[in-house]
Amino acid sequence: MFSVVIPLYNKEQSVNNTIQSVLDQSFQEFEIVIVNDGSTDNSVGVVQGINDQRIRLIQQENQGVSAARNKGIEEAKNEWIAFLDGDDLWENNHLEEIVKMMKAYPQEKVYVTSFEYSDNREMYKHTRNKSIFKIEDYFKEAIREILIWTSIVVIHKDCFVKVGKFNTDYIRGEDVDLWGRLAKNFNIIKTNKITAIYRVEAENRSDSTSVPVQKTYLRDINLNRKISNTEFNYYKQHIITKIKYYLVNKEWRSLLFLIWKHNFKLLN
Repeated sequence: MFSVVIPLYNKEQSVNNTIQSVLDQSFQEFEIVIVNDGSTDNSVGVVQGINDQRIRLIQQENQGVSAARNKGIEEAKNEWIAFLDGDDLWENNHLEEIVKMMKAYPQEKVYVTSFEYSDNREMYKHTRNKSIFKIEDYFKEAIREILIWTSIVVIHKDCFVKVGKFNTDYIRGEDVDLWGRLAKNFNIIKTNKITAIYRVEAENRSDSTSVPVQKTYLRDINLNRKISNTEFNYYKQHIITKIKYYLVNKEWRSLLFLIWKHNFKLLN
């Protein structure tokens, strides 16, 4: 039923536990598609040491996490794609909860559970009347709450035909870019049930280093196009947050790029 796509790059210390968290699922109808994105450590050896016929290891030269995820989507044999990063963990009820959501909203194509950070930091959550619900206005609600994260989302293959896959030109924010495209074309079903753990202490995290804005999704945001007020405010907040970051870190080229591109719109 599910194809679990795991991009892998230098996760020797983490990937065994990540894979085991999939094998321990209470719902067992899945395959695991691991795309090794040119790892230089013993990540591949760790994967090859796990004996389970449902695991497929695919090799490619280093092209980045977006290319690895896209390759996993292309290689997936099942229609439902579940993503899991090579250093994060699922609770054993993750796929079971997704199935419950599918039964509650059988016509939909995007399902999202909830997660927590391994350091137990506080996370804002809107008050909900139901544990499983349809997100009414993604851009409005996502301004304050992290509604989607890669390791908690399950997407039907048809969605990628309509909105495309991860943008391989982005080093950072490729996921935020895809979530926005999905939100504009599909209903998103979510549960407040926590089924995954974001391991902040994991090695080689891609979000631990800064990259130039030209290699992020912010490069292509156009606030002049016709969009809803909530979408405008959502992306405006992202831009302002990044401007503050570049200012503090004295990354002048990226800072000036964003100010020059969005100057007047940011004053609205």
